[in-house]
Amino acid sequence: MNKLRQAILSSAIGEKSQDNTGAVTHRYCFRSDFIGFRGHFPGYPILPALVQILAAIITLEDHIQCRLKLISVEKAKFHLPLHPDHEIEVMCAPRELHGQSICEARLTVAEGLASSFRFTFDKKRDTPC
Repeated sequence: MNKLRQAILSSAIGEKSQDNTGAVTHRYCFRSDFIGFRGHFPGYPILPALVQILAAIITLEDHIQCRLKLISVEKAKFHLPLHPDHEIEVMCAPRELHGQSICEARLTVAEGLASSFRFTFDKKRDTPC
């Protein structure tokens, strides 16, 4: 997973930004040789859901400077396939819900909303925050 995590980080473009609600946004562009496209699918590469979720987690981790432990993913909807060279905006809005840390994530491209989901997380205890 570290190779995939590093490949996602290397695919980030530009600077991340934060709005007045606390939501953070970062852009990514996954090239055709990106490790996540291998085998998914030959001749018609599509960015796997796992990579989309991991990109959101990495975006939030980079923002709060702390590694996260994923607990669950809910309300996941994948509207548009993401192909190589798409410029993808990943927006993460962290908040508390019923005493749990959650993040509402949205991935968008020029054509519109590509995916949306909510993930629940804890901060990893073995890494400094």
